[in-house]
Amino acid sequence: MSPVVLFDAALALGVLGCAALALTLRDRTGTVAAFMLTGLLVALSWLRLGAPDVALAEAAIGAGLTGALFLRGARRLGPLRARPPAPAQAAAAALGAAVLSAALLWAFATAPAESLYPPRVAAALEDSGVSNPVTAVLLNFRAWDTLLEIAVLVVALLLVMTLSPPRVIPDKLGALVQPFARIVVPVAVLVAGHLLWQGAEAPGGAFQAGAVLAGAGLALVLGGVRVDRRVLRRALTALALAGLAVFTLAALASQAVTGALLGYPDGQAKAWIIAIEGALTLSIAATLCLLFTGYGRRSAR
Repeated sequence: MSPVVLFDAALALGVLGCAALALTLRDRTGTVAAFMLTGLLVALSWLRLGAPDVALAEAAIGAGLTGALFLRGARRLGPLRARPPAPAQAAAAALGAAVLSAALLWAFATAPAESLYPPRVAAALEDSGVSNPVTAVLLNFRAWDTLLEIAVLVVALLLVMTLSPPRVIPDKLGALVQPFARIVVPVAVLVAGHLLWQGAEAPGGAFQAGAVLAGAGLALVLGGVRVDRRVLRRALTALALAGLAVFTLAALASQAVTGALLGYPDGQAKAWIIAIEGALTLSIAATLCLLFTGYGRRSAR
């Protein structure tokens, strides 16, 4: 058996093992840690499958920032006091998981050997304005899907604003935290700009760049940087809502110019896509930061 096959087998077993730990551990912090490790292994799996764009998004958002949100929730909820499920409930859950797994295996086994979409995307890629097929699909061929995803993020933020959970005020983490943030934040800004720009030609784009910027913002928050919180919260809220607003205006403007919603003018698709992605990068970063820090008037350490 080749080393590549052994590595893939170990990776698959690692994903299943970490997922099982995330479901069975009776400690919230341990559960979140297992979830984050599962996300990192899944990101590596996507990389092995030749999908670096999905791998970047999974590592940054699925494992990193989502894990941070879970850790914050686990901290607020306190120790786990729930009793383990009854044997009948555990058996029902196991049966449901087995049926779902069997259905997925059947779907993969009966799927066509060759996908129909890559040839179609490749044939229309020259007219999309970008050379990265993922960006072409997300912001040209299926731009409506991306617009709806941004709308979902805005809805999530509105729910947080409505529920008003306590704001995060981190305890002092040590003398090295602020110097660390001063190094990490400028580097993160450069990396985010690089991911945004190269998204037109290589793996990257607004979601990945926005997640990196959000990580930089959380580094500042955890580092205890002092700012006017009301002004900052208003600015972040404006940026969070601006992404959906710019995307919607682009759709309406393209309708006025070309007669098709999100149908870009000939020869100008790349400029429209980069403008939309720039606004989405800031919007995604602001939304993720606000989801983590909370929006209420109360404070919680």
